[in-house]
Amino acid sequence: MTRIKGQLTTADYLPIEEFNKLTESLHHDRLFLWELYCRLSFCTALRASDVRDLKWKDFLNKNKLVRTEIKTRKTREITFHPSVQEKLSELYELLENPDVNNYAILNPITGKAYSLEYINRKLKTFRVKYRLPIKSFSSHTFRKTFGRYVYEKNNKSAESLILLSTIFRHSSIETTKVYIGLRQEEINGVYNSIQF
Repeated sequence: MTRIKGQLTTADYLPIEEFNKLTESLHHDRLFLWELYCRLSFCTALRASDVRDLKWKDFLNKNKLVRTEIKTRKTREITFHPSVQEKLSELYELLENPDVNNYAILNPITGKAYSLEYINRKLKTFRVKYRLPIKSFSSHTFRKTFGRYVYEKNNKSAESLILLSTIFRHSSIETTKVYIGLRQEEINGVYNSIQF
């Protein structure tokens, strides 16, 4: 499928249990680079273009990441829980301590970060290999998974939608609801409330 500039990428969120299953499976299969990609994408809620542009020195052994987003040109500060820092350090060691000035998601052949197209192809193979219950799985899935996780972890509160709208830099709460898949669920709830 050829993407047109400005075209929206379709992706579903992955339930957190399935996200954990995926990262554990990648770890078990010693696919540490792809585990790193999934974890970084989820815990930062950055777009794939920003994740693939990260160098080890940007986040390794740090309690926060300061990043100017490629798409919005706005700077975000993302803090890391100590367990996240620990997991990223563990993956760094499992990947044999690469040069901290290198891209974290490094293609060893080109010496550059893997392309978004390649990343999406790999994710599609993981969807099949690990039998993930998701229809549209792409690099954007992890950002939506983050949104859904935050919403559910905060008891599906209006406050969590406000925070997510700010994090995602959406123009409205409605945009955020559609983004994390709530709008259709609400519509389905209306129809499902009708009983005979």
